[in-house]
Amino acid sequence: MKVLLQFITGIILTVLLFSCREQYTPPQITANSNYLVVEGLINTGTDSTIIKLSRTVKLNAKTTTQTETHAVVTVESDANATYPLKEIKPGTYASPALGLSTTAKYRLRIIANTNTHTTYLSDFTVAKDSPPMDSLGYTIQPNGLQIYVNAHDASNNTRYYRWDYVETWNFYSMYNSGYIAVDTSIISRTLTQQIFSCWGTNVSPDIVLASSAKLTQDVIYNSIITTVPSASEKLSLGYSILVKQYALTQDAFNFWQNLKKNTELLGSIFDAQPSQIQGNIHNINDATEPVFGYISAGTVQQKRITLLNTSWPKEWGSDRSAYNNCGYDVVLMKDGYGTFYGNTILNQIPLYSIVNGSGIIIGYYASTRICADCTLRGSNKKPSYWPQ
Repeated sequence: MKVLLQFITGIILTVLLFSCREQYTPPQITANSNYLVVEGLINTGTDSTIIKLSRTVKLNAKTTTQTETHAVVTVESDANATYPLKEIKPGTYASPALGLSTTAKYRLRIIANTNTHTTYLSDFTVAKDSPPMDSLGYTIQPNGLQIYVNAHDASNNTRYYRWDYVETWNFYSMYNSGYIAVDTSIISRTLTQQIFSCWGTNVSPDIVLASSAKLTQDVIYNSIITTVPSASEKLSLGYSILVKQYALTQDAFNFWQNLKKNTELLGSIFDAQPSQIQGNIHNINDATEPVFGYISAGTVQQKRITLLNTSWPKEWGSDRSAYNNCGYDVVLMKDGYGTFYGNTILNQIPLYSIVNGSGIIIGYYASTRICADCTLRGSNKKPSYWPQ
């Protein structure tokens, strides 16, 4: 009886404990920050200048980004020349090559689309021409494919480097769909309509930096750009990476380095502690308003390497977790075409035909789009740089 009484008492205390619990929402979660975020480079070379504007959102918001549309964005030189940028899609402002002098200084002026038409200015910055990359290569490491870059500046004027990249890889869906359901018919899929082989794309999520400031020569040797895990789907068939190189001022390098420490290196007590990140963009009427971003000016160098899966161990690229829940159904046509789009197999597509002993199609194997349509995760258009 005593044990039972203790058990019942424990149950009652547990119920009371959880019934009295209240949700705590820190003010930082719901604070209406709505701060401007500026990304991009004033390109003084032959490439376009592209600036992206967005706003921060609440931590508990359903959306992760909020584009800043209908702003007025111009590039200004210290010689009082102005160059307007056009909004080419929501939040993205661009112009073809502006023909800018590399001897001038430049800044960005942004008149935001708000009721007050708030104006933001970046500090004037010198144009930094990036030297060419000497080589872009790879090594086979136990944990995966490691991509590295070599570069140097014979004039010793660069010293501070940043890279970003775009990855592309070839992958297959789980099943090959040979047919398309059109209106009230099922027809054979043509080569241009194939949805079995696709190319996925990913923009670099990390901040990649290097400096030769402490070296006698301005040389960057085997600086790691990224490592692709050996099991990654990116290595199943073929992998390509386009790397872009930027030359930075010391102030710009310090900004990116602090940003990296605050966003990527916070995994243990031995990593750098969070600190305030100060960019070079300001609200001209309110210096206390946070504005996130750093605008640099200069040219960009780029290189690409494309590799097929014969370049690494054959067991690599084995991750097929995207298709863990895949399966297929047998759909017989005895009840007519409507059976194929019955409630039990809604949103499925035909894979292979099923024929009887007389060679007549009596049904199809079918599966869901995520298992048979690779265009849900990529493009079925082969890139022009991909090997034949």
